[in-house]
Amino acid sequence: MFLYSSRNIVACGVALIGPALLFTGIIHDFWIPITVGLYAAGFLLTPSPRIIDGDLTKTLSLESMRERLDDLVERARPALPEAANDRLSRIRTSIDEVLPRLIESTSGSDDLFTVRETALRYLPETLGNYLALPKLFRTTYTVRDGKTAQVLLTEQLGVLDEQLRQVVSNVARGDAEALVANGRFLEAKFKQPDFLSTPATR
Repeated sequence: MFLYSSRNIVACGVALIGPALLFTGIIHDFWIPITVGLYAAGFLLTPSPRIIDGDLTKTLSLESMRERLDDLVERARPALPEAANDRLSRIRTSIDEVLPRLIESTSGSDDLFTVRETALRYLPETLGNYLALPKLFRTTYTVRDGKTAQVLLTEQLGVLDEQLRQVVSNVARGDAEALVANGRFLEAKFKQPDFLSTPATR
């Protein structure tokens, strides 16, 4: 994958200045060392790709987790295709909807565990692994089943999106059931016969 890396591509482009100077007659001797030096300069001056930090586990407060997730999403957006960005937005929305429950709950339900793992591990690792790849490699090199890394990323985000939407549905269904149960309780408690009222005369 080094051949597809941004540093190598830029360095090769800079190194081409050496042969160009030779062919135009500007330089004659030592063009090979000059070309090597130009390559090295291009390689060293090109910044390394920024890999997303997936360590969200040290942040426990609700607001801090939201800020870290927002930062994660915004840093990834410029490198993602439109379809992947759409799914990433839905994932972020789903997490935000159930995140307060995640922080407050001590029940340890499977749904909340899924949200926690997605926010703290699955999503950062998925995006981090993708962004660690050279830009050209992401879209031109087939990784598995004839699919590029870009296609695989979009599919993986689709899996996370679908799973989280199911979690949101489960949580909403539980809230609805709790609301119904509370209504029944209130009816049973407050809709009692008024024993102080005078019975109607027959």
